Amino acid sequence: MQPLQRTVLALTLCAAACPRIYAAEKIDLQFCPTPEQKQTYRVTATMDLATQMGPQQMVIANSRTTTLAIEPIETADNGTVLANVRFVAIQEKSGTKGAEPGLVYDSTKPTDSSDPLASHYSAFIGECCPVKISPKGEIVELGTDSLFLTVARNVMEREDDMMRQRLKERASDAILQTDQRFGSREGRRQALKKQIEAFPLMNADRIRGLVGELIVRFPDVPVQQGDRWQIRLTVAANTPLAMTGACTLTAVAREKCTIQITAERAMDDPPVVSATPSGKTTAKLGGTCTATVNVDPATGLLLDRKTRMKFSGETQRHAAQQSEPMTAKMAMEGTTTVERIE
Repeated sequence: MQPLQRTVLALTLCAAACPRIYAAEKIDLQFCPTPEQKQTYRVTATMDLATQMGPQQMVIANSRTTTLAIEPIETADNGTVLANVRFVAIQEKSGTKGAEPGLVYDSTKPTDSSDPLASHYSAFIGECCPVKISPKGEIVELGTDSLFLTVARNVMEREDDMMRQRLKERASDAILQTDQRFGSREGRRQALKKQIEAFPLMNADRIRGLVGELIVRFPDVPVQQGDRWQIRLTVAANTPLAMTGACTLTAVAREKCTIQITAERAMDDPPVVSATPSGKTTAKLGGTCTATVNVDPATGLLLDRKTRMKFSGETQRHAAQQSEPMTAKMAMEGTTTVERIE
C-alpha cells in the first residue's frame, strides 16, 4: 500500500470511529450560552379537547403558534444565566372542530381593536419576560410580575389613545377621571395588571410553560449515551399537569445530543385543583406524554423539540352560586413542536 493510500485509509477509519468514541465519553450537559448566542424559536401547540356532559358532546380544536426569542444577558459566578424571553409574534385559532374557528388572532396582521384576543395579546408583542436559568436548565426565577406590569402599561396607554381619538379636546379630563376611579394612575395600572394575570390564555402558568419549552432540563452528573435520569416537568395540557419524566440520552454527537422523555400519569394520582373567583375546578386525569429533544451540547441551547400528549378523565366544576358540582368527561390529545428560526 502506498503512503498516500495508507494516510487516506487512516483518516477514513478515524472519521468513522469518532462518533462512536464521542458517544462513549461522559458529557456534562450545561446551559451556558453567551450574550452573542441569541436564538428565536417558533412554538406550535395543537390541542383537541373533547368534553361530554350528560348527552351533550363537544370537541374544541385549538392551535397556537408563539414566536419567542431567548436573549442571554449575563452569566453569574455560579453559572446561572440571566436572559430575556421576548414575545415576537402570536397566532391563535380556536373553535368547534370541523367548523370555522370562533376565535382567530394573528399579531403579524392588522386586527380589530375590539377583538378580545387582539386587545390582550397585542400588548405582549415586543415585550420581555426576564428569566434566570441554572446551568442544569432549571428555571430559577421567572419575572412574570415585571412583564405583567409592562403589559398593563401598554393596555393603559392604548385605552388613553382610544379616548383621545374619540373625545378629542375632552380626552385629558376623561383620562384623569379614569385614573381617579382607581385612586391614581398607578392604581389603575395595578388593577389592569390583576386583570391580565387572571387571563387564562396568557397567565403566569402559561408563560412558564412556554419558557419551559425553550429550556432543556439536564442531569446533575455527566452522562453518556444510554444513561437515564428523572426530571420533574409540567405538561401544558388544558390545565398544567405536574409529572415525573424519565429521560434517556439516546444519541450523542459533537453537534447534537438527543434526549427521549416519557411521562405517565395515573387516574388515581392526586387531582389538579384550580380556583378562580367564580368557583373551583377539580380534574382527575390520566395519560401519557412523550418528547424527543435535540440540544447543542456546546451551549445547551435547544435545537428542536416535539412533544405528544394524550389524557382523559373527568372534571368537576364547583361554581360559587351552585350547590351541586357539574361533572364532565374529558379527553384531550395534542402535539407541541419547537423549531429554531434561523
